[in-house]
Amino acid sequence: MLVGMWLILLSFQPKELAAQGRPDVAGDGRLPHASESAPMTYFLIVGKGKVADPTKQQKRGQVAVSMVADAVRDSRPGIVVDAIAERVMTIAQYRREGAREKVTGAIFKERLEKLAATATPEDTVVIYTHSHGHRNGFEKSQPLGGIVMDLPVRQPKHRGTLLWDEYVDLLLKIPAKNVVVLTMSCFSGGLVEYLNSPQVKEQWKNRREEEGRSLIVLTSQNKDLLSVPIVKDGELINPFTSAVAKALSGEADGFRLPGGHPTQPGKKDGKLTVGEMIDFVLHTTENAVSEVPRRGNNAKPQWTGSFDRGDVLSFGVKAPADDPNTGKTGQQDAATDVGKPEIIQDK
Repeated sequence: MLVGMWLILLSFQPKELAAQGRPDVAGDGRLPHASESAPMTYFLIVGKGKVADPTKQQKRGQVAVSMVADAVRDSRPGIVVDAIAERVMTIAQYRREGAREKVTGAIFKERLEKLAATATPEDTVVIYTHSHGHRNGFEKSQPLGGIVMDLPVRQPKHRGTLLWDEYVDLLLKIPAKNVVVLTMSCFSGGLVEYLNSPQVKEQWKNRREEEGRSLIVLTSQNKDLLSVPIVKDGELINPFTSAVAKALSGEADGFRLPGGHPTQPGKKDGKLTVGEMIDFVLHTTENAVSEVPRRGNNAKPQWTGSFDRGDVLSFGVKAPADDPNTGKTGQQDAATDVGKPEIIQDK
């Protein structure tokens, strides 16, 4: 049960900033937690581009992070959001002016380690990444590539890629009741293929049955294709990002796919089940229609995990509406609502 009517929206900063009054980890390196007994939901939302990308494309990555974070903002209370997007940089700024990356593999790993140190067996952790991906492996033991979290100019190893095995090792250390991994990148289905490889699958396949904990992994594309944006409302957007944001803002509540075909929206009951979320994101991603035919939708989203489709998740539904009869608001006493998550970009 969530505590009161609290909505916590924070962007966590390095430890040295704690003394300056910035939101930060606890003294033991963990993220804030409402109490020792109250279940919490932690969102880690990360966007990483390349300096070689056109600036418009880099800005779209920032917009994607903001879109997902804003969707979470309207969800139920008891949620902590850590959102960070790479700044917009040109190659010249990066090489000659010493522009510092805001998102790196080390920073991303540190965030994941903090989640592993903070989350309890009653909590939920949701990780959304928006980045480039590499298909080709860089070692014989790792043929599936990964997501780009470093600019390769300064991190030549693996061309800046966080390999799937490195990522999975960090994910499986998070002790939360529900771990939801949402990955937007080209060739991101490689994550699903790696998780489903026999030796790796042994580590998590019985998690729900034996431990009562869930692992839910959704990717924007299969292991062979680019994950390309489409045109919606005159803007370029990745269909997976759009589907995730819609699901988090409440549209997946009541969604049904009997026989693989969506029915009329079911009655929303204010509870998002695992099955509703998975069906909605996969179906909406793959069936989104671009307004410009030459930018058609090629999405083949993938999934895997250990879960019960009927389990109810602690996010993805709107906060209670204001009551005009009593004057109480849906976010009553939301003293810790500090506004939208900070999206880091060029100053």
